[in-house]
Amino acid sequence: MDINFTAMSIAEMKLAAIDQINRLEDEKDIKEILEHLAKISGNETNTFDAGAFFQKSTEKYDDALQKLAQ
Repeated sequence: MDINFTAMSIAEMKLAAIDQINRLEDEKDIKEILEHLAKISGNETNTFDAGAFFQKSTEKYDDALQKLAQ
């Protein structure tokens, strides 16, 4: 199915997207689309892992941190 997206309004594109999603039957595909939509809409919650950040920082800047500590 060829769709000319450039000739569509935003509302028309949304309806076309919903129509395509309604045709899907594979749960994996639907989950992938939902994850992508959450990511691009900014609704995905990103938690900050301070421990991982500290570990990466110490590995990357270990020499500099040791010199600063002296």
